[in-house]
Amino acid sequence: MALGLNRYEATTYLALLEHRGFTPVQVAARAGVPRQRIYDVLASLCARGLAIERHSDGQRRYFAVDPTVALPALLDERRRQFEHEQAALADSMHTLLESLSPVFTSGHNQIDPLDYVDVLLDRRLVVERAIDLARSAEREICVCFKLPLLGDRAANFAEVVEPLQRGVRYRALYERSALSDAELRAWVRQFVAWGQQARVVETLPLKVNLYDQRIALLSLHDPVTGTLSLTALCVTHPNFSAFLQGAFEQLWRDAEPFANMAAVPEA
Repeated sequence: MALGLNRYEATTYLALLEHRGFTPVQVAARAGVPRQRIYDVLASLCARGLAIERHSDGQRRYFAVDPTVALPALLDERRRQFEHEQAALADSMHTLLESLSPVFTSGHNQIDPLDYVDVLLDRRLVVERAIDLARSAEREICVCFKLPLLGDRAANFAEVVEPLQRGVRYRALYERSALSDAELRAWVRQFVAWGQQARVVETLPLKVNLYDQRIALLSLHDPVTGTLSLTALCVTHPNFSAFLQGAFEQLWRDAEPFANMAAVPEA
């Protein structure tokens, strides 16, 4: 069947291999092919060089062609058919290119003012985007961190470890209330040991990550309830990122070094 036979043709050829000469009725019974279909199937096998029809005593009998002869010929037929299909597909592709390329060119000459904004509505997508952006950062990552966590421990560690190992400068501002969680505080100690620069502020207006002063990833609060929603914006715009970077630098200057807080004994 992989060489182009349908199921009836394949089972009929296998049946013919088992005996030297079958009548149509006999091979239909042996192959399990409906009798009303067997004549078309046998004619197809003869046309493709897998069977031979002979007449004897007023009856038609069919003989299988040696597989060492029939199957290579079938493969050659399949190859020719494939080459013909590929040529037809190539012609279709060139026709489509002539039709679609002008449409693409025309459409991309238009500027959409929101091309640089991606809206992420799923927690998993936000976490995956943060990890991808951290891995592609070349110079610096700046983070304003506040609860709740969107990713698990593995995701948060992956977001920090890989860029630090590549020598990317990594600065993080942590909201003080977030560090009341002993497990999270232990994470930050580990991040600092790996090279992250960490400081603490009382409150942060936004949960935001900045990458190379070029891309900003913001997790937004619901303006009515004040709770953190799963909506995030990924904005690739240098002017917007530069504005947020300025706000980050002001917060950074006024923040308390994490080392001061880390030195305080835990309750």
